[in-house]
Amino acid sequence: RRRRRRPEGGREGVPARTRAAAAGKMAATGCVRLLGNWSWSWCRARAGAAVSSLAFTARHQSSQNNTIQRRKEAVTSLSKPPWPETKLPDPIEEAKHHLEVVQNVKELITAGAYGRLFAVVHFASRQWKVTNEDLILIENHIEAGCGDRIRLEKVLLVGGDDFTLIGRPLLGRDLVRVEATVIEKTESWPRIHFRFKRRKRYRRKNINIQPQTVLRINTIEVAPALS
Repeated sequence: RRRRRRPEGGREGVPARTRAAAAGKMAATGCVRLLGNWSWSWCRARAGAAVSSLAFTARHQSSQNNTIQRRKEAVTSLSKPPWPETKLPDPIEEAKHHLEVVQNVKELITAGAYGRLFAVVHFASRQWKVTNEDLILIENHIEAGCGDRIRLEKVLLVGGDDFTLIGRPLLGRDLVRVEATVIEKTESWPRIHFRFKRRKRYRRKNINIQPQTVLRINTIEVAPALS
């Protein structure tokens, strides 16, 4: 007998229940051909049992596939951070709060109720935290002479008892004014750097003297010019 050709799509496009029913019918037909018409009821019962078992297997496999597809992703530190999510504030409320804070700081500055001010200034490649009547030692000479009064323009921060103004990165010149006086121009103690290698007739001696300048902070003033 010639074998029937399978469709080009194969079994992939046929549902599981249809395949089970077709297998049951083929089993029943084979039983009739082998045993005759007298055993039709017995073959039919066996074919029904085979169809039900195949259908149950197909449903079980489909349920397993659906379960695998619907499986939820495990919550880990990579998928979700362990800390709670932060809610950003409302921009309108934040703007109102900013205006209130600026107004309160302006009132304090106008009334002079800010106590003793301090500032962080950038001078001579370093940052200095200073207040009134402080002395700072700079490891360099500056162009100003002894007794000259200078202004430190690079002010990064200024603060009082109840507020602190932080620049981004500097505060405006019309907002903060820090003045200092050159007290002394001198030199450091000699620093001797000596290198020696025994039995090699190798000796080197260097003497380093660093110029120094002493400044006294006179005033730190804040103007109510916040924006």
